[in-house]
Amino acid sequence: MSSARPRRTRKPVEVSETAKEVVTLGLRSLVQERILEDVFVSASNKYPGWKVLILDDLSMRVISSAVGMYDIMERKITIVESLNKKRAPFPDMGAVYVLEPSSDSISKLLQDFEKGKVLYGNAVFLYFLGRLPDNLLDQIKGCKQLLKRLKALSEINIDFLAKEERAFSFDMRDCFGSFYLRKAANAEVRKIADRLVTVCGTLNEYPHIRYKQSSTMSSSLAHIFHRKMDDFVAQNPNWWYHGGPKKGAGAAKERGTLLLLDRADDALTPLMHDFYYQSMVRDLLPMDGDRITFKDESVDDPNKTEDKDVLLDEKDKLWVEIRGFHIAQVIHTLSERIREMVNSSAGSAFGGKSKGDMTLAQMAAAMKALPEYKEVMSKLTQHMHIAHECMDALKKDKLMDLANLEQTLATGTDEDGNAPKLPDLIDAAEDLIMNMKNVKDRLRLILIITISQGGLRQQDRRRLMNAAELTRKDMRTLNSLEVLGLSLFASPAEKKGGLASLFGRGSSAGEDDEEYAATRYKPRIKAVLESLANGTLSLEEYPSVMPMPESAAAASKRGSTARGAATRRGVESARKKSDTSSRWNKSSGSDRGSASSGTSAAFGGGRCIVFMLGGLAYSEIRVAREVMKSESTEIIIGSTAFVSPKEYMNELESLGEDVDE
Repeated sequence: MSSARPRRTRKPVEVSETAKEVVTLGLRSLVQERILEDVFVSASNKYPGWKVLILDDLSMRVISSAVGMYDIMERKITIVESLNKKRAPFPDMGAVYVLEPSSDSISKLLQDFEKGKVLYGNAVFLYFLGRLPDNLLDQIKGCKQLLKRLKALSEINIDFLAKEERAFSFDMRDCFGSFYLRKAANAEVRKIADRLVTVCGTLNEYPHIRYKQSSTMSSSLAHIFHRKMDDFVAQNPNWWYHGGPKKGAGAAKERGTLLLLDRADDALTPLMHDFYYQSMVRDLLPMDGDRITFKDESVDDPNKTEDKDVLLDEKDKLWVEIRGFHIAQVIHTLSERIREMVNSSAGSAFGGKSKGDMTLAQMAAAMKALPEYKEVMSKLTQHMHIAHECMDALKKDKLMDLANLEQTLATGTDEDGNAPKLPDLIDAAEDLIMNMKNVKDRLRLILIITISQGGLRQQDRRRLMNAAELTRKDMRTLNSLEVLGLSLFASPAEKKGGLASLFGRGSSAGEDDEEYAATRYKPRIKAVLESLANGTLSLEEYPSVMPMPESAAAASKRGSTARGAATRRGVESARKKSDTSSRWNKSSGSDRGSASSGTSAAFGGGRCIVFMLGGLAYSEIRVAREVMKSESTEIIIGSTAFVSPKEYMNELESLGEDVDE
């Protein structure tokens, strides 16, 4: 059996009338197409009767990230069950298993076909998310009860979560210890490389491979992936790739580029408060996966409230549209939509009250009297609830003052463009810490100060430690930064009172007209993505495993000199005044919008596939969408996991515990 099954030839991509722009589906749409066609349609063609779908933990997450229950039921699946739970027998139904190719899942599969205990009928279909090792295949071959029922055994090669249309996750948590302490680094890197091959196989990309030169982890992954991708291409002669020699499907689009990055090169961004909708929801509100629960008016009794569960995923089109908005823009957009709906409803009874004088709560109540708008109303009011919960959390925790300090530490300048002295900021930090109720919030600020300043003087660190009253576990979390190659202490020569701006240099240039004062800091990855998209990413800092095409190499060399000037301009942008209201106000300029792409769109050039080892912040996913929109270049971004600030701190905590072992 080959390491990966070749796919059927997909219809050619469309070329738009705009020169050299190619219309392509996003990753999630491609995954959805693959799952529906290669699993459910394939099984239905061979067995048209009703079937049970059995999933293990990983396949449950993979399937649910891309395919809805309606899509499955439409293809003759009557029930979905967990492989890990006790199940009732359905001897008159077929069975479709989609499983991770692991010894644990194979063991549970074989238990379903023990003599005298067979759960399902005479049509069994086995689909594996990745390559099935020979030893596990041999175990399947040894099960006679299974073999005589087996109608198909196939590897669909989708062992990742397509969380967004152009963003994917391997959902590998608690991996810091294995990456950065070398406990199982090689095994983990090989696993990641295998999964990246399935991502590229799904995208029909045989990419140029680039990596951060200073990162041992990125370099190791780049070379392992290179070998595995070459093997995949050699073992699947019918597989085509964009920019390849085969005529037809991939001929119109240029060959893509895979860029491998390391979280250790920017340990700051996942800790920063970010006031864009998706980031705020993930940071400030309790969530279970993609599910959020909030109090809403009872359907049966308007005077009572009840818990309401909402999934924030790609199926929620309003969420997809506004998740990249600043929170102020979210509330403005939702209130305008409500006003438009109220105004468009001729004959709606508002007791003669002027609609312009209505509060948001009154408008939301008015909408509930308009049954013809029920579905739209439901989504608008849901997101209005969620947005206001974000604002309530922001005010309760007094995050504006904290955010302003974070921005100054990270960029090296305050809202007015001045560079304050570090001792003044240590004083401000100490005051904030002493008024914080949650010790994790105190630790988070100290982590931000330490990382952004490249370490602290002993006396400053001691002051902050005393103010924060950190536990031993918290101290281990702080000390884990050394494992990432970061400094905890600064030499006296470096800290004479000046403020460092190590991460301000990562700010993207030319965005003065679109900044909010509380979001001056731009994730460092944004400038990298811009350079990658326009072909000026330095080959010295981000070399290629194999020689790049001459045109791309020349552009990257030019980028080495242009980059310094561009980033300097980025941190010299004018800042807004410090009054509280102005922090939410945008200066004049075009509306950034959500930068959320649809399922298909036209892009120029080759795809940029960017993978971050060690976790990706939601602010980084947002800026990837923004760069994709501004540069008209398709960007697929992914990571070992998507992390909120809390989840990222948990990773640092586990790393600190591993150091002590």
